[in-house]
Amino acid sequence: MKKKELIMIGLMIFSLFFGAGNLIFPPIIGKEAGTNMPITMIFFAVTAIIFPVLGIIAVAKSNGLKNLAGRVDSVFAIVFTVATYLAIGPALAMPRAGTVPFEIAIAPYLPEGSSVKTALFIYTTIFFGVVYWLSLNPNKLLDRISKITSPVFLILIFMLFLGTFIKPMGNYAQPSEIYSKNLGLQGFLDGYLTLDALAALNYGLVVVFVIKSKNIIEEGKITKTVITTGIFAGMMLFIVYMMLAHVGASSASMFPHTKNGAEILANTVRYSYGDFGGILLASIFTIACLNIGVGLTTSLSQYFNLLIKKVPYKIWATIWVIWSYILANMGLNKIMEYSVPVLLAIYPASLVLIMLALLDKWIKGNTIIYKAAVYPTVAVSIISTLDKIGISVPLLTVLAKKLPLHNADLGWISVTVVSFIVSFCIVHFSEENK
Repeated sequence: MKKKELIMIGLMIFSLFFGAGNLIFPPIIGKEAGTNMPITMIFFAVTAIIFPVLGIIAVAKSNGLKNLAGRVDSVFAIVFTVATYLAIGPALAMPRAGTVPFEIAIAPYLPEGSSVKTALFIYTTIFFGVVYWLSLNPNKLLDRISKITSPVFLILIFMLFLGTFIKPMGNYAQPSEIYSKNLGLQGFLDGYLTLDALAALNYGLVVVFVIKSKNIIEEGKITKTVITTGIFAGMMLFIVYMMLAHVGASSASMFPHTKNGAEILANTVRYSYGDFGGILLASIFTIACLNIGVGLTTSLSQYFNLLIKKVPYKIWATIWVIWSYILANMGLNKIMEYSVPVLLAIYPASLVLIMLALLDKWIKGNTIIYKAAVYPTVAVSIISTLDKIGISVPLLTVLAKKLPLHNADLGWISVTVVSFIVSFCIVHFSEENK
């Protein structure tokens, strides 16, 4: 594959990851981390960049999420894969992709007395119409994203970043308490909340599809191409994250009372570019969310087309776009209220699957090891998530709260590591004694 084609695929991967949440997190991290911003963002990159890239590689090597999850067992493969696709797609990310740009960059600029619901309806009609059109032909996905939306998006982000030098806002402030005492771990946890490792399991199939469309069929070459383009995408993500974190860190003295990344970006572009800043911000959010909408529609439709072959790809694309369009106009807050706990329950399992896939050379697809690592992870995650929404499981909730890092929503790690080591040793020694 030519370098130009590799760069195009890398840009596509970058764009598929970069949605509204990815725009909002770095600025507030930069503001709160202050002078500790660079080291915090390095730890942030572990869970926001490295794991997602590894996730795409893991899915590519396994030839699909269903095959990867199938190493646990067939029931888990169906339940986990469907839950993952629906949770990260039409149940949350796709409706949010249509509403967040409107709420952040358009609604504040509507004339006084305008109907917000009518404006949202018009905006989402156009937004999901474009998403549907771009998703109808997956063969053109690479060209449309890599040659059009990705370059435009990067130029707009650079303009946002450049504005902080053209019209400086101030120096970095001292880090807040949580970032001064525990800056490494907090950055790691902030990246965990982007949920991009979960998205990577969805996008792996899309990336492989695009690579195969370039007449690369040999498994080894596909994996090599995914690794090369994934690393390039990861580098682009890190550069953009650092730009956005700088915007947040430099805004602290000028806008000390901003509470989230969206407020920081809105105030910054208004300060740097005046009225044009609103257009700039609306364009950045719309393009980012458009890419996410197209990527999720494509990956969902491809997966369910493989699952139920009698239903054509275009029918599935129509279903997901209409579903997301309706939810986007019905009230996203309620959807997020129920969807986020589901994501917290299944996200740790996705991280474990990614690591197991990368270690499969030594595990050799052994179902005992996969079950021993995955099922305890799922159990602890579900118990902890139920506790967060006020449901206590007798005895198990108490035990889960005693796990290391439980307060950071990482209690599952110790259980997973112990289960993996024990199961690996048992399998290894039993094979030696045969």
